[in-house]
Amino acid sequence: MTAPAAPAERLYTLDTLRGIAALSVVFWHWQHFFYVGDSPAGFDPARQPFYTALAPLYHHGGLAVELFFSISGFVFFWLFSSGIANGKVSLRQFAVDRFSRLYPLHLVTFGLVGVLQAVYLAKHSSYFVYPFNDGYHALLNLLLAPAWGFEKGWSFNAPVWSVSVEVLLYASFFIICLAGRWRWLLAAAAFGLGLMLYPNGYKVGSGLLCFYLGGIAYALLAVLRAKFGSGIALGISSAIALAAWFWQLQVAEAINSYLVMCLCFPATLAMLAAAGLHWPGLLSSAGWVGDISYSSYLLHFPLQAVFAMAMDGLGFARETFYQPWVMLLFFALLVPLSLASHHLLERPAQRYLRAKLARRNSPVQVQV
Repeated sequence: MTAPAAPAERLYTLDTLRGIAALSVVFWHWQHFFYVGDSPAGFDPARQPFYTALAPLYHHGGLAVELFFSISGFVFFWLFSSGIANGKVSLRQFAVDRFSRLYPLHLVTFGLVGVLQAVYLAKHSSYFVYPFNDGYHALLNLLLAPAWGFEKGWSFNAPVWSVSVEVLLYASFFIICLAGRWRWLLAAAAFGLGLMLYPNGYKVGSGLLCFYLGGIAYALLAVLRAKFGSGIALGISSAIALAAWFWQLQVAEAINSYLVMCLCFPATLAMLAAAGLHWPGLLSSAGWVGDISYSSYLLHFPLQAVFAMAMDGLGFARETFYQPWVMLLFFALLVPLSLASHHLLERPAQRYLRAKLARRNSPVQVQV
């Protein structure tokens, strides 16, 4: 969901898409408000706020996580693959960059959800949505390993599962890039492994599949730009993306997750990246949407727990969450909280940890 920075350019088009994807997950998770224990009870999806306009997100918003993986793969290969391959980016630099970006907010939201779940359990007969909030799963979460196959189920701030998978992807990415010119063959093999694991092992499987296909999409776009120039590369990638989405939305009888993950997503990333490179600064005014992608993603579940307990305490039935005003209020709080988190917690913690952990004379890195 995030990427380290090296080049001077920032692709606001991809940043904005990442932020929109993070907010899309909230609609997919709106069903949480109707859970009793770890499953929904008496839940009517069609009664959710603004259903006519938002139905695709209510039913398929979970695919935004696979889009995260695709964006990460595209951006990481763009920013880091050559630097790792030629030795300009060390393992220490890479690890410090990732740790400083991901861990502070994860640690805060993990602790916050632990407290909120304890309060919720004291007032109800179960935890809120995710039930495995014990010492074992606390340790997995502290190690950022709640989705590595050791878990018994969903726990604590469960959306962090995708971040957990990305940690594995970062490790494999660094190793693959050390192979130099062979890295693209290994990336294709990693994509193939993901294809084999998905859907039974969908957490790691979807991560491998989408991350490395995103990286391959970057490589293909780079070839197009080198051979034909910026404008033609934009035209070709746009044609492929539009054709893929037309087939999915107008021809296919149902959502085909393989088509979406393997063609629609990478083609869309190539198109948006090509547009951002052809018109530098495109969507720069929407850059803040990308800035809050990580915070909105990790903060939305604890905020849901607060809303659920607040409505219960005020005597409102859970059907209240079918009302549009509740959703508007939720986003009116989530977005400012996410902005505050980005500016007051994530960036200061990132700078502090990099200053403490990075070796002297290491290149200064800034967030993209």
